[in-house]
Amino acid sequence: MQIGALEPLATAGGPARVACWEVFDLAGVRVVVAFEDELLRTELMPSFAQLAVSPCRGDDHIVVQREGDRIGIARRDEEIDWVAPHEAVPLLKIKMTEVLFDHTNYVMLHAAQLERAGRCLLLLGDAGAGKSTLATALESAGFGLLSDDIVLLSPSGEVSALPFPVTLKQGSWSLLEHRRAEIEGAGQHLRPDAQSVRYLGLSGDAGWKDVGRLLKLDRQDSGPASVSDLSLSEAFQAMLGAAWSGEEAMSPEVFEAMAGCLHGARFGCLTYSDLPRALAEVSRFCEE
Repeated sequence: MQIGALEPLATAGGPARVACWEVFDLAGVRVVVAFEDELLRTELMPSFAQLAVSPCRGDDHIVVQREGDRIGIARRDEEIDWVAPHEAVPLLKIKMTEVLFDHTNYVMLHAAQLERAGRCLLLLGDAGAGKSTLATALESAGFGLLSDDIVLLSPSGEVSALPFPVTLKQGSWSLLEHRRAEIEGAGQHLRPDAQSVRYLGLSGDAGWKDVGRLLKLDRQDSGPASVSDLSLSEAFQAMLGAAWSGEEAMSPEVFEAMAGCLHGARFGCLTYSDLPRALAEVSRFCEE
């Protein structure tokens, strides 16, 4: 495969073996994923099918190769990372996220985005706070799930979900009864952090939206669920902790975008240990 008039697609080890490819749209960034054989495409595509677009020239390229019982994935001109088949989907997601980091002009938030009755809800929290599990569980309370991982922030303060599949860790599988059949039918994958995960589809409608509610998650080992008030400065701090802009220091434009996002929104802190009680508290918070 050639990516220009005379430039072959290659990794650090030399020209790539390419039999087929797909083009994915990551919030306007087009990434070409080139597969060595059709079987590799068949194995990896289902997790990212919602991102696929018609063939076109890409902004960047990822190569997927096979060597015996290992699968290798690399960005153009970089070293190949070789993994077992059940580790390939998480690695491909990481490489695609790296491409987005390098090419997007938007601020990215590590957050979950949901919507109910036309009102957008953002969930912010540290790793292990339960964003993905809570976001998926909220579907049973009438929320549409747009993203559990990456949300883009526009200069005017609107947000748009990046529709990667929902990533559910092993501990959450038995908690989400409304998606039990889909969870049981999904393949099991191993992330680089040794977490076993399954990927599920999204349930909301994409597009740029104003934020109506923002919740910072504070997950505890025990205790009741409650939503406490969060000051504007605390909400700003939570957004800063979740933000990535590609700059060493946040620019005034980034702060303006965050101010626009928070303007008119209501924000709080959800402290919880029990999922059903958390659902009730979030629903109440979003109805008030």
